[in-house]
Amino acid sequence: MSQDDIFDPSELTALVLDRNHYERGISLDLLRGMGFKRAVGAADVHEAWDQLLTLNPSVVLVEWLKDGPDPLDFVRRVRLSEEAPNRAVSTFMLTTRGFRADVEAARSAGVNGYLRKPISALALQQHVRVVMSNPQPFIVTSTYVGPCRRRRLDPAFAGPWRRLDDEAAGPSITDDEEIDLKTQLARARVAALDAAARDFQPGDARAARGVFAAAQDLLKVAEQIGDHNLILGTKEMMRYLQAQGATARLDPDVVRTHVAALHQLVHLPHALGQERESVALSLKRMVDKKLRQAHAA
Repeated sequence: MSQDDIFDPSELTALVLDRNHYERGISLDLLRGMGFKRAVGAADVHEAWDQLLTLNPSVVLVEWLKDGPDPLDFVRRVRLSEEAPNRAVSTFMLTTRGFRADVEAARSAGVNGYLRKPISALALQQHVRVVMSNPQPFIVTSTYVGPCRRRRLDPAFAGPWRRLDDEAAGPSITDDEEIDLKTQLARARVAALDAAARDFQPGDARAARGVFAAAQDLLKVAEQIGDHNLILGTKEMMRYLQAQGATARLDPDVVRTHVAALHQLVHLPHALGQERESVALSLKRMVDKKLRQAHAA
């Protein structure tokens, strides 16, 4: 039986905690598109807690911002409070933060999943389906409350239940999680590049340098994770930026088109090798064409 057969959200409720009205709306639309019967948003932790008590959602998405109240406190409250109608509710962290320490902090607080923004409909659907179709045992110890972190349960295991903060065991990241961390980091760098290019205008030398610096950061990550298509796509963008310089010749539409393609690239699964290569090569062709046009002008 496939996960599509197992997972049916048509009678389920989802809650989204996100202070940004626009991004909260995007998450709600994605959940409704997945088939959730009800998807409700909250702008702050107080509203979210009230909604949690009233609606008893099956899924909670929590945005982790750089400022304001710590959303991990909200997650811990859900896991620890006797008032919570379902302490084991599937909880996902949404964030632009991509450092390993952030991931481990979220896991230690008891989240079921960690999603990088911007979030694709496919990524959200896959994460929610996996967690809800294959629920992990809910663990309550003196040092950790949340979903079991073991990928496979060994019925013969008689030792202590090790958690992220157990001194004897320490944090343990599986191969699958390591790959996911690398992917999330690349997506974070593309998101930073998108933010730098969003308001870029011709002749804005300072903004142009900011875009180039963000591209350099992305290239470093691409090289660290060995993503050859991402390396090619990023180098082509840098080639265009360097050729045009921080001048009025630098076309913001070309830059933003390139960023959109890089965004597509980091969200395509590595298993789709031909599709990812096609995106990277299309960026090279675009840069070749634009530079020929610039030289002819």
